[in-house]
Amino acid sequence: KLTGIEVCRALREDERTKNVPVILLTAKAQVSDVQRGFAAGADDYIVKPFSPTELLARVNAILARAA
Repeated sequence: KLTGIEVCRALREDERTKNVPVILLTAKAQVSDVQRGFAAGADDYIVKPFSPTELLARVNAILARAA
């Protein structure tokens, strides 16, 4: 059992997955939670509840940057 933060860190530490875009989708909305997410290497951090339109826009933005 790993948290999303732990999975994100593991992805960033592995040469095979270090460039995979990561969006953390969570109910944790404290400023410290967001900071931890970005410090772990997340490309974006979205707090629930969220708009499907917003999620799609953020996914498209990250994929455009990665291309």
